[in-house]
Amino acid sequence: MQMACHLMPSLVKLRKEGSDGYEKIKYYIWWISLGFAILGALLLGCFSLQYSIYEAGHRFKHVMMTTLFLTCGAMTMTWICDTITQSGFGEGSSLVICVGILSGYIDTLHKMLTQFSGNALSWWPYAPALLGIYVVVTMLSVVVTQGCRKVKLQYYGFKFASSARRGSPITEVEPYIPFNINPSGMQPVLTTSYLLSFPAILASLLRSPFWNYVKETLNPESSIGAGPWFYYSIYAFCVFAFNIFDIANKPKEIYECLNKMGARIPGVKPGNATVEYLAKIQASTRFWGGLLLTILATSSSVLDHHLRHINESFSIGFTSVLLIVGSIIDLRRSYQAYNVMPMLSRVLRRYGV
Repeated sequence: MQMACHLMPSLVKLRKEGSDGYEKIKYYIWWISLGFAILGALLLGCFSLQYSIYEAGHRFKHVMMTTLFLTCGAMTMTWICDTITQSGFGEGSSLVICVGILSGYIDTLHKMLTQFSGNALSWWPYAPALLGIYVVVTMLSVVVTQGCRKVKLQYYGFKFASSARRGSPITEVEPYIPFNINPSGMQPVLTTSYLLSFPAILASLLRSPFWNYVKETLNPESSIGAGPWFYYSIYAFCVFAFNIFDIANKPKEIYECLNKMGARIPGVKPGNATVEYLAKIQASTRFWGGLLLTILATSSSVLDHHLRHINESFSIGFTSVLLIVGSIIDLRRSYQAYNVMPMLSRVLRRYGV
């Protein structure tokens, strides 16, 4: 739907209508989600027939009840995620995924501590190294999530309120446009993971030798097909491509907003020169941000598979750290905004606004 909102003329028109257009787009997304939920529940219900004790005489009833309960559960989670997002506490789906990952860490840490307690002398150098890598991955995740390049702005004949009023509590802030090095957040990592797991789903449903071979080829722990380097190469390429991919032509939209606001970029001529300058800045920031995210996500995936190999199929999950850091930063930003609102209201009432 994000891509369709920039490709289909009707959805492009709705997107530019403001809040009313977004409400209609959310309505369309809800019905599409319901359709995918019913389709996925039907496939899972048919696939689970071989494990059902009611398969002999109640096949249709089993499929229908399974589809009903799974669809209700999926749409309930969709409603919960939308409610969290509308309440201003960040992206609801990301927070739900974050909570699920954190709850799984408890079992993982218990297994690791049990393994350490049995072989304390042989594992003691392993724990500080693991903790150090975890801290480095967390720091780099913050850089990828928060890093941006600021482009200064200049307004035509505009004077800040703080400069017009002496003793004003409002702090004058120099206006700028932030170009994030990773504007998509951790969405490229999630999209790549879902995309690479899709052949395994098709192989289990269709039971085709071709899709089974593709599944084994895209499994870094399998010896069938290509080596692990093939999987990691595709993984890195997809993460990088999804990060730098821009279908919205944002430089042109930013320039249109600057014209409406009566602003310009110092030292750059208005018109096509400004659009080209913004496009160059965006391409540069996205390239280096995509490169950093690709290195971080690929190295985390390699570490996860290596630790899973030596720790009896469990690891702490460095790839999930990227998602957790992004969700926590969004939650912190929302909390800070809630703290600022009462202060802003008092300042506006003081000046009669």
